[in-house]
Amino acid sequence: MKLLFQSDDYGITRAVSQGIIYSITHGIVRNTGLFANMPWAEECVEWIRPYLDDIAFGIDLNASTGPSLLGYDKVPNLCHENGMFYTSRENRAMDTAENNYDHVNYEQVYAEFEAQTERFIALVGKAPDYIHGHAYGSKTTEKARRAIAEKYNRPLTADFREPYKPMGAMSWYTGKTPEEQLNNDPLGYITSDKGGLLNQELGYIITHCGWCDKELFELSSYNTCRAVDLAAATSDEIKAWVKDNDIELITFKDLR
Repeated sequence: MKLLFQSDDYGITRAVSQGIIYSITHGIVRNTGLFANMPWAEECVEWIRPYLDDIAFGIDLNASTGPSLLGYDKVPNLCHENGMFYTSRENRAMDTAENNYDHVNYEQVYAEFEAQTERFIALVGKAPDYIHGHAYGSKTTEKARRAIAEKYNRPLTADFREPYKPMGAMSWYTGKTPEEQLNNDPLGYITSDKGGLLNQELGYIITHCGWCDKELFELSSYNTCRAVDLAAATSDEIKAWVKDNDIELITFKDLR
């Protein structure tokens, strides 16, 4: 079988980025997407540049973590006056029955996603290899992400969720606090094939590898679980699982 093994959130912080690079050089991650809105994105791109021929480097289009590129004056529907995005929790609280559980303004979110994509191109020198959505989503954010994918003729990862039933995302994330997250068991979940992935022609696993730093705890409730995912993705056990099951690790570039 062919397997897309992905780690989200490259660039969310420096430590997460370094951890993802380690998961590429010492593990089985072959797909990761950039947070182009972060102030350290340029630095993170330079770190990963030597590996771009070996992986698919996509973009995690983001409207809930860190600063908006366009700012409050241009996209007040998406962020606070200081330019920081509403968090996932804040966004969901604004989705009510009165607005059909979707408060997002399409023109604003499309403009923000286009700005993030343009910054990716300026930093990397090419369009993203795939388009992925981060955390909070609604019908409107998904419509905007699809429009970006169509504009640049790139795969949209949402199209791979239903037919391929990806492991990851919330599959093994049972812990909420940093302490509880350390008890997650991605390695056991994957290698025991709880998701039935080995019965598929094409498999898709989504992880959140990374090391932790102060900024991560300030930005994301997904924090210590990243170190656990990283340990799983670089373990001898998961490498043996790939080999023993005759799994071919592929990238989204292979699907274009």
